[in-house]
Amino acid sequence: MKWLGVWLILLCYSEYGYSSNTQRQPVSLYTYHYMPPYVVDSQKQIGLFYDVARFFNQHQQQYHFQVSYIPRKRLNYQLAQHEFDGVVIGVNPVWFQDREKQKYLWTGALMQDQDEFLSHRSQRFEYVDKASLYDKQVGGISGFRYHTVDKLVAEGLVNRIDTSNESRLLKMLLKRRFDCAIVSRATTIYYQTLLNTNQELHFSAKPHDRYTRHLLMPKQMKDVLQVVEPLILQLLQSPQWQQQMLLYQTQLDPQ
Repeated sequence: MKWLGVWLILLCYSEYGYSSNTQRQPVSLYTYHYMPPYVVDSQKQIGLFYDVARFFNQHQQQYHFQVSYIPRKRLNYQLAQHEFDGVVIGVNPVWFQDREKQKYLWTGALMQDQDEFLSHRSQRFEYVDKASLYDKQVGGISGFRYHTVDKLVAEGLVNRIDTSNESRLLKMLLKRRFDCAIVSRATTIYYQTLLNTNQELHFSAKPHDRYTRHLLMPKQMKDVLQVVEPLILQLLQSPQWQQQMLLYQTQLDPQ
């Protein structure tokens, strides 16, 4: 696929000059977004989040970052019990009821993304406002929160149908099992090529949501934040990273 070459370039780029991690303090980069392009192959460590970890490991000597999976429910529990000890990658303060960034430490934006309303081209759905969703069957991912849809579901105005992952969600959409589905733009672009669905999916002109993805960490990890923050700025200025982000239309302007 077209982005595989870019991933290989980044892999070589990141491993160049890489030093031993034996003296480094391990830090887990947790994600519950276990989906392409963020996580493509966990065994081979292919995906955007693995690229970030490799970049971090190359450009400092204090910590060794390793991508790990955590279910959202477990993450919520550990955060509520003040038991969480790690970094969450690719999340937004709004999703953790921390819009003012007072509960946790947050880095600057790593990338931009948006959740799309997708439908089959034979029965196109356009999202104008919440009334557009009345009496609709909306596909989503189990455990994920969709602020507009979830409120309407609670009011009995929308029927939400959950699947286990994005691949299954898109396949069900192509079979017209629901009126529309919510999928992140970066993930949709990845699967469009993988599943050869470019001519079958319709993007609503107005998406469900636009947001930036950041790194979250508990307040006691200020030392890690001080190391990571400048690394993100350095990463955003990398030509290799900018090229990769352009493939998914998720590029942030270099800072």
